[in-house]
Amino acid sequence: MKRNTVGARELKARLGSYLQRVRQGQSLVVTDRGEPVAELRPLTSDSSLPAAVLSLAAKGGITLPTRESIAAFRPIHSRAGSLSSAVLEDREDRF
Repeated sequence: MKRNTVGARELKARLGSYLQRVRQGQSLVVTDRGEPVAELRPLTSDSSLPAAVLSLAAKGGITLPTRESIAAFRPIHSRAGSLSSAVLEDREDRF
């Protein structure tokens, strides 16, 4: 049996490891009693990302973003004094 061919029973027993191979870009031919019946291959992906980035994501090295972008940072404005003045006030009794 060739390296990229797997029997249906073997595939069923070790599906997780074969799916990992497919995630890494390998195509597999599934056979039933030695006769090819199906092919497992990676889905065509978004062409806006470079192949190297997609390869790293498939191997689990990076996680691709799930949304377009994050909201812009908005600082919180406080009515009280600054944090540094609060710390200095707290330390006054030590000096």
